[in-house]
Amino acid sequence: MPVKSDDKRKKVPDDLLKDIRQQISSQEFYRKALLIHEEEKKRISRDLHDETGQIVIALGASLNVMEKELKAGHAEKVLEIINDNRKLIQGIANRMKLMALNLRPPGLDILGLPAVLREYFSQCTKSSRVKIEFNENLKDRKLDENIEIALYRIVQEAMFNIQKHSHATVAKIDLILGGDRLTLLVDDNGKGFDVKAYDTSPDSARMGLRGISERVAILNGTFSIESTPGKGTKLKIALHLEDTPHGN
Repeated sequence: MPVKSDDKRKKVPDDLLKDIRQQISSQEFYRKALLIHEEEKKRISRDLHDETGQIVIALGASLNVMEKELKAGHAEKVLEIINDNRKLIQGIANRMKLMALNLRPPGLDILGLPAVLREYFSQCTKSSRVKIEFNENLKDRKLDENIEIALYRIVQEAMFNIQKHSHATVAKIDLILGGDRLTLLVDDNGKGFDVKAYDTSPDSARMGLRGISERVAILNGTFSIESTPGKGTKLKIALHLEDTPHGN
């Protein structure tokens, strides 16, 4: 006679387990997406305060100086100040255009990722001394919107780190498609850092790298960092396009 077990626990149906796992996965996805969104808002706020705001303050101070020089009859000095202000205004225009690209590149849906990245890099070179070398082989290939937006944001974060933290003079970006595998490489000749320590560091550059890692994870891709103090940094992102989440 078979022995009856006293264990009254019931096995959870496989379909229910699958639903639970999907719910947990969705919750984690939206949690990460929300964190990334908040980081983007922080960066926009920082740009407005640190750069555009300072230029506006400088223009206000310049107007006061012009007023004093005019009252003193120093017309030539006023003309010099006006010329300097033109440069400041051009700087504002460049920054505002770059911020618009940061928010949402207007040509992404029509032109595709490579063309929009070229425009972004052009704006970057106007606001920093970093030389950017961009290579891609997508040509006219249009990727899924989720992938293009994520890669654009990843490049933004990488370039922000390079411009603000690395002290690099050259940045090389490669966007290479081979079969269903898409690889993004970002290589700079900056000061580098200790990769082992970056996970526990509160530094904003490290936070940016964690943001990149989160975006890659959402796309089911892989992310690696190679860096040595004094010898630059290399980021590698690899996506299998068949495995990435797709938009509607």
